[in-house]
Amino acid sequence: MSTIIIAAIIIGSIVGLCVLLVSIHNKEKRREMNNLLKYFNQLGTENGLSFSSNEFLKNKIMALDGLNRKILVVTKEGNYYGSYLIDLNQVKNCSVKKVYGTINGGDLKNRKLEQFLEKIVLHFEIYNKSSVEIIFYTHFENHIYESIDLEKKARHWEAILSKMQQSHKANPLL
Repeated sequence: MSTIIIAAIIIGSIVGLCVLLVSIHNKEKRREMNNLLKYFNQLGTENGLSFSSNEFLKNKIMALDGLNRKILVVTKEGNYYGSYLIDLNQVKNCSVKKVYGTINGGDLKNRKLEQFLEKIVLHFEIYNKSSVEIIFYTHFENHIYESIDLEKKARHWEAILSKMQQSHKANPLL
C-alpha cells in the first residue's frame, strides 16, 4: 500500500513540475511576443503607418499599410530587433519561392520532395535595389508539417500584393 502512495506522490510531483515548466515557458513566449509587438507598434507610429493586414510568424511580425503602400517587417533575433520597410511603389514583382536543399541521385526514390524543403519565402524584386525576402518557413525553426499552412499564408500575401500591384499599374494615381 505504501509503495502505491509513494509512486502516486512521485508521479504527482513529476506532473506538477512539468506543468510548472510549461507554464513558465508559455509566459516567457507571451512576454517576448508582447515586447516584439510593442517595438512593432512603435515603429509603425514613427513611420506614420496604419495597418490593414498583419501576419504573426514565429519570430517576426509583418503588416501592410494599404493606403501608404508599405509593408513593415519586424524580426527578433536573440535579444535584438531588426526591421525593414518595403515600399510597394518600388516593387517590380512579388512571388512565393520554395528553396530546396541538395538532392542526390536516387534520393527521391526513398524520400518525398518536401523532405528536402529548406525554406518558403515571399520574394520581392525591387527596382534598382537588391531583392528582399520575408521568410515564412525554414526547416531549422519549423516542423515539416507546418510547411503547408505557412505556404498557404505566403500565397495569400502574394495574391493580395499582386492585386495591389495590378490595380496600381492600372491607375497609378491611387
